[in-house]
Amino acid sequence: MKGKLKLISGKRIESPSTQKTRPTTSKVREAIINILGNKLEEASWLDLCSGSGVMACEALQKGVKRILAIEKQRETARICKKNLIDVSNTLVDRFHIEVICQEMISFLKKGTQNKKITFNTDFPNLEQRFDFVFLDPPYDSELYELSQEILLSKKWVKKSSTLICECSSKTLPRIHNGWEFNKVKSYGNTSLLFLTPNQALNCFDDTDSMH
Repeated sequence: MKGKLKLISGKRIESPSTQKTRPTTSKVREAIINILGNKLEEASWLDLCSGSGVMACEALQKGVKRILAIEKQRETARICKKNLIDVSNTLVDRFHIEVICQEMISFLKKGTQNKKITFNTDFPNLEQRFDFVFLDPPYDSELYELSQEILLSKKWVKKSSTLICECSSKTLPRIHNGWEFNKVKSYGNTSLLFLTPNQALNCFDDTDSMH
């Protein structure tokens, strides 16, 4: 039996019944939204290990215009897509929402020109890189550092991007040298790392355009 999650706005969305997912708590979600504030307006959001898509749904309600969610569990990905569509239907603006069912690292390695991404076909002249990346893998996994490297090398992010890692307060993940530590916030057993690309590496194009 599926459960329900309540967004900050009060809207309820579906939660997968599997124990393999760990939905981001309302306290943590609210903290992320408060920290990012109006930077979310008109922004793009890459949701990795998306689960129910609850964090992406919060971002959508705060003005994000493009969401790409990656979730490897098929039934969970279906619920994620349903939740995002349900939330978008309550809003007046137009959005581009995609949910892709695939293992995260294998997906990221194919880069932003991956043929599975319909945004590239629909809007070939728009920025393909993301303003915000939310990463929430199993706390004890090696996916934190692996994904940090691939996000840079495969050009998923811009100079101005922010990577938000939800992790265990007991063991914070290592930060790849391509990223700079911005801030950490702790909420009981959960911590949030806010990282920005290391500008000194000069691995970005000069034309680091916004949407």
